Amino acid sequence: MKYYPYVIRWFLRREEFFSSLKEIRFYVLSFVVAMNQAEQDQILNIIKNLQEKKNAIPYFSDLANNETFGPIFKSLEKHEREQVEDIIKDYITQTVEGFTKTKWGQLFKRFFDADPELFWEFRALNEDPSKHSKEFQTVGKQVEQEMFRLEGILTEKMIDQEKGLDKVIGSFYNIVYMFFPKMGQVGEND
Repeated sequence: MKYYPYVIRWFLRREEFFSSLKEIRFYVLSFVVAMNQAEQDQILNIIKNLQEKKNAIPYFSDLANNETFGPIFKSLEKHEREQVEDIIKDYITQTVEGFTKTKWGQLFKRFFDADPELFWEFRALNEDPSKHSKEFQTVGKQVEQEMFRLEGILTEKMIDQEKGLDKVIGSFYNIVYMFFPKMGQVGEND
């Protein structure tokens, strides 16, 4: 019985040791799996450049099908693809969060904040509408109705400034198409 405290101490130390090993293993795996900051910045620059070129925030498939960078993105492993998709998602969120200076940006941000599930669902369906045609149309109609509602609010706010109304509404829909490049296909197959 006098060895009992020693056995407990040995067991506790052993548990601490194995717990520490698990933590070290986790950090090593995280380091190996995660992209470094320079790679993330480079991917972000590619996303920004493609957005400027096409006036739409690209999907992973756009990156993979790009003439210049496609082979690099196609060769990524699954966890690296997920990291790139997370970078795109973070970029989208940061872009929307920055919409505070203009009325049309504020209204789009209101839509994003009020119904993020609808936003992300329609964003995903926009990548390849033909894959999920019926669902794309159904969800697209919901988003379209919300955009019409926001357009009405925008028109009410701008009614006194008739000259700039078309420009403001055009800018609002430029934002919409930046996130939902296939929005124009909603209602095509009715």
